[in-house]
Amino acid sequence: NLRNRGSSLCDIAILVVDIMHGLEPQTIESINLLKEKKCPFIVALNKIDRLYDWKKSPDTDVVATLKKQKKNTKDEFDERAKAVIVEFAQQGLNAALFYENKDPRTFLSLVPTSAHSGDGMGNLIALLVDLTQTMLARRLAHCDELRAQVMEVKALPGMGTTIDVILINGVLREGETIIVPGVDGPIVTQIRGLLLPPPLKELRVKNQYEKHKEVSTAQGVKILGKDLEKTLAGLPLLVAHKDDEIPVLK
Repeated sequence: NLRNRGSSLCDIAILVVDIMHGLEPQTIESINLLKEKKCPFIVALNKIDRLYDWKKSPDTDVVATLKKQKKNTKDEFDERAKAVIVEFAQQGLNAALFYENKDPRTFLSLVPTSAHSGDGMGNLIALLVDLTQTMLARRLAHCDELRAQVMEVKALPGMGTTIDVILINGVLREGETIIVPGVDGPIVTQIRGLLLPPPLKELRVKNQYEKHKEVSTAQGVKILGKDLEKTLAGLPLLVAHKDDEIPVLK
């Protein structure tokens, strides 16, 4: 359900494939969702640090890191990468390693990465930026009209029920009146707090959240407010700037 919600929001996606196991059932499910939504994606060929005798070098280009490996490590990488390319072909998709990919419009780019050692992360981000600038420049233009989607409803110890929202366009401010869909009808409440994880930290890792007065476009934000227990996930969040907008938005 979460994958479905996420894939309908994003302009471009990163599909993570484990190089040791190839395409697993949930990977194929993700591919089908992306195909359905016609969402372009690149593939992170993850866990290259698990290749036998891998020597990590997170600060250099992954192509150079691959060249420096011993012959048996390189051979194992080539073999496993080819196997993944074959599995993509079985799903009806052309794929190629990103440094051999002459035609990114018809071939998926595979970027060898390791989330554990950090190898290839720079290449992944660089490729993502490159593709969005060349192929998705129009779709990624910022607009001020608010677009936000509720992803998850979670109870946090000491904070009560919070909602995780993806802010696609526009700005959210503390104290604004928001309308979210609920199980028993629309819920009208105020934003008590906008929480973001500290910079450069994972949203999922337990961290102290930082409070913000306002949050602007294209990020996930946790919203504090009362009466959020019955919020429905997967639907938009609206903001009423004047009182007479509330019945209309409801």
